[in-house]
Amino acid sequence: MRLRKKLAAVSGLTAMAASAALLLGATPASAGPNCASGYHCVFYLGINNSARHSYFNSDSNFTNDTFNQLTSLSGGGLNVNDQTVSASNSSTGGYESHYYYDAGTSYSTFLFCVNPGSSVDYLPSSQQNRASALQLRGTTSISCY
Repeated sequence: MRLRKKLAAVSGLTAMAASAALLLGATPASAGPNCASGYHCVFYLGINNSARHSYFNSDSNFTNDTFNQLTSLSGGGLNVNDQTVSASNSSTGGYESHYYYDAGTSYSTFLFCVNPGSSVDYLPSSQQNRASALQLRGTTSISCY
């Protein structure tokens, strides 16, 4: 009888450990506010009160991009280039959103970055309305929002 109780206890502990390993090993999607899963979003003003543009991949030149989502809000239909005030990162692949000045300069003039699952609502004034390119990068040692 003792052996059965021990085996049952060991079986129960093994099942609990396996369940915990599955939960801990799962990588959750990183969702930034007001930005669909897998996307990197920029906003004309605040994250919850202005038009948005969503990027799935890097874009070296925002010149032809417009705030084409939530267009009934401030900034709807306007050009994204040099008009970003807030940003959100909902990467599902763990990519940081790195923003740069001067579109088309091969990502040479870094401005700011946003970690997966994070956002910056109203950048500091020195960084507002200056982004003109986005590069998606794996985890870096750069301090991001």
